[in-house]
Amino acid sequence: MSAAWDRRLGWIVPSWNTVTEFEATRLAPPGTSQHFTRIAHTEDTEAAFARMAVQAPEATDLLVHAGVDALCYACTAGSFFRGRAYDVSFSAELTARAGRPVVTMADTLVQAAHALGIERVAVGAPYEAWLMDLLVAYLEEGGLTVLRAAGLGHQANVLYEPSKAVELADAAWDPAADGLILSCGNFRTLESIDLIEARIHRPVITSVQAAMWGLLQATGAQQGEGPGRLLGAPAPPQRANAAPPA
Repeated sequence: MSAAWDRRLGWIVPSWNTVTEFEATRLAPPGTSQHFTRIAHTEDTEAAFARMAVQAPEATDLLVHAGVDALCYACTAGSFFRGRAYDVSFSAELTARAGRPVVTMADTLVQAAHALGIERVAVGAPYEAWLMDLLVAYLEEGGLTVLRAAGLGHQANVLYEPSKAVELADAAWDPAADGLILSCGNFRTLESIDLIEARIHRPVITSVQAAMWGLLQATGAQQGEGPGRLLGAPAPPQRANAAPPA
């Protein structure tokens, strides 16, 4: 086993999230360390997401103190709730502040889909209906066509076992889709990705998996560890990074 320490990745996670750390540490390639900080978040409301955004700059500063090479704002809904143009601008502002790349979970879902050549998607998430609507709108603003979307109507997402991701995938899947997106960094998917891909014969993209891919791309690494087709996919064409028209 190589003892080389190649990169440090930083993660800003909501305080109630216990899944991202578990999955990210298992997806990271050798020589990559993970560094986490938290911001207060205990409910999914637009006001709560807005409060998180206010806290994000200070959290970014703390991870910069640790010398990380790139950071992820690791709340998918907290990234997409104001739409794609806002999210792209938010990421750019944090990147300028940090002096190094800052990706968001929501944007990496879009970027990962483009990297895999996906245009038509099926979407599953544990979210309530209002948040599902915002997710679908965000993905479509990112150039994807959502054929079908299914939610679980819940906020206590961490309570679900990995088997729930398989059930959700079954409910969300449309055979005409090029791939499946499972959104939420606090929803266990890691153990189910390979099983779902075997069932649908298409790529599966999840929040933590996509975020890891995005961080590795941002730091010049090509592959991570773990399940699914995504880790090892090249970066998408540059056009996918542009903010959508106003």
